[in-house]
Amino acid sequence: MLRQIGFEIFKMSRRPRTYLGTAAFALICIAVMLGMKYGDVGSMVTSQAAGQGFGVVGSPANAEYMAWMVVASPFVAMPILTMFMPFFVALVFGEIFAGESTDGTLRALLSRPVTRGSVFAAKLAACFVYVLGLVFSLGVLAYIIGLIFFGHGGLMAVTFADRTTYTSPMLAWFTEGDGLNRLALGYLLTTVAMSVVGMIAFFIGVWLNNALGAIGGSIMLLFTMFVIGEIPYFKPIREYLFSSHLVVGQRAFVDPIPWKDIGSSLVCLGIYLAVLVMASGLVFRRKDILT
Repeated sequence: MLRQIGFEIFKMSRRPRTYLGTAAFALICIAVMLGMKYGDVGSMVTSQAAGQGFGVVGSPANAEYMAWMVVASPFVAMPILTMFMPFFVALVFGEIFAGESTDGTLRALLSRPVTRGSVFAAKLAACFVYVLGLVFSLGVLAYIIGLIFFGHGGLMAVTFADRTTYTSPMLAWFTEGDGLNRLALGYLLTTVAMSVVGMIAFFIGVWLNNALGAIGGSIMLLFTMFVIGEIPYFKPIREYLFSSHLVVGQRAFVDPIPWKDIGSSLVCLGIYLAVLVMASGLVFRRKDILT
């Protein structure tokens, strides 16, 4: 099994589209660095946190703050978490089966003495390795760029106690060690959330044998969930939509950490993951690869 997973990761590494996300995030990190270096970071913190009557002496800019901005800032991270990262994750998850099916290589692979279950598990494991690497590459790039230009230190984080309405702003200061631990937790939670979007593309790819349909379908469903979540009529079911938990990583920077809320989000996301994995496995098991 480990050999099959390694083989899938090797095939994934040979495709240029695997590196599109990392390249895009490198550009984003550079843009954030330039904004932090030559912009007024203090006034930005002021506008995000407490409005009038609040000032910041000095600058919070350092490696930890930059890594926080790209994954948990209520404004800077939102385009990354709701548009760019879901797209790059769906790009790989949706193509791993559909692309090989279209090229005819999946038929050749299954003609060898391997079981469908092992092929399915290996491709699934490779996808999860990819999303983990993609999410944490964003953090590592941001941290390294921040370390080079600003150095390291404690973490100043701006968040909201109520993530659904973005009210009750909270400004927190964490020591360097505590900040790094919270960053690791935030990126790990983001990995789980992005895996759900990827699994939707994975399922559609297995079902339709169409990579473009898998990518477009998963992103369309994500945006549909965003729209439904903003309609007051659907407020009672909002917490059951996976889109409502896409930015669960922001909860890692609330003090104290709301473990109950994080647990509820993980349960919801875990149910989506389990259902999508089982549905994908069932479809693949019954799939006629000769047609």
